[in-house]
Amino acid sequence: MAGRKHSGSEKGGDRAQKSKNVRGLARGHGMHHRPGAGAPRSLASGRLRDSHEHRERSYRRLSDDALADLPAEQRVATARRRLESDDEASIFGVPLKGARSRGVVVEVRKGHFLTELHQQPEQPPGSPPLPEFLRTVLRGTLEQFDRGLASLVASGDEIEVVLPPVSGDEEYEAVLTRVYPRTSEFRRLHPSGRSVQTIAANVKQVLVVASTVEPLFRPGFVDRLHVCALSCDLPMALVLNKMDLGIPDEVEQMVGVYRGLNLPVVKTSAATGEGLDELRALCAGKRSVLCGHSGVGKSSLLIALAPELEDLVAVGDVSEYNSKGTHTTTHARLHHVAGGEVIDAPGVREFTPADTDRKNLWAWFPEIASRQGQCEFNNCSHTVEKGCAILAAVAAGAIHPRRHESYVRIYQTLPV
Repeated sequence: MAGRKHSGSEKGGDRAQKSKNVRGLARGHGMHHRPGAGAPRSLASGRLRDSHEHRERSYRRLSDDALADLPAEQRVATARRRLESDDEASIFGVPLKGARSRGVVVEVRKGHFLTELHQQPEQPPGSPPLPEFLRTVLRGTLEQFDRGLASLVASGDEIEVVLPPVSGDEEYEAVLTRVYPRTSEFRRLHPSGRSVQTIAANVKQVLVVASTVEPLFRPGFVDRLHVCALSCDLPMALVLNKMDLGIPDEVEQMVGVYRGLNLPVVKTSAATGEGLDELRALCAGKRSVLCGHSGVGKSSLLIALAPELEDLVAVGDVSEYNSKGTHTTTHARLHHVAGGEVIDAPGVREFTPADTDRKNLWAWFPEIASRQGQCEFNNCSHTVEKGCAILAAVAAGAIHPRRHESYVRIYQTLPV
């Protein structure tokens, strides 16, 4: 790695920072800097901090040069013995000191999340009052988490935290120590396709908000969320908002289709108050996750149900360019609404179910499941095959073409 260039005498001329290399093991700070059979080092030299938070170089505990000639396994074992026998080893892995408490994850942000405690823990006399929502961080990598998930915790998770003592004007920062098992979760396949993203945990139902117009009603998105909810073993209801703007005939037709599939439909208007009592009764006494495209009026409905949320929930406008909503909710957030709890999910435009695949997608479409096994071929995908009973039902009007169109589009985005 080239060093800085200095002008002047021969001694202070161009000097390259020399990298010490022992048997092909480059000395660097990252895994990619250490090629070789023994890389990366499992244990390495560290820096200590004194009580004044000043950095102090101390390499006496481990010497990489002395260990370099040993095989990898013996090198690690020797380093561990040195660490365990050191007088200062007690500073590593010590239990966290502070009050323990239990709470619920309110919102997950970048690098930390907010926690609402169920009860205030006992604090030393003179401690500053606790905030309503406690900033919480992770302590290292906790092995209990599923490494295949896009996030370690989600809104609605029940957790245990430790609250280290503070003094003066220091701010509280809790440390996560445990995540309790989830009773349910609403999740999707991450847009990257490489992980599963849990949007809300420990919920009882999914409420999908759609608007009649501005933006236009999109049955394909409703169908995707319906499949996702059913595959997560969660009931779903459709909240058709902005009824004050009228309802087109084709939207009213789709509402009849959904009601025929035993999907509850609540017609609301945050502007006039229509259907708010029915929606309030639907939310009471349970935890719901509220989903929908940006601009459909989720935030307006929340404020109509709980006016005290006006300072916490932002309301956006619909873009005149593409008739789509602008994002106002950027992170899933738990709110206390109408005698229950509502997790307001971000207005996502991509929603691929994570708990199904092409082979069993038919099971989440009731009108297709009732005809399963009637096709000419056992491995029929119900998309283009001749002799398909589903395609015949679509042609005969027994299955709505928009529903079959949704099935095909979801089928094409799912793994084989």
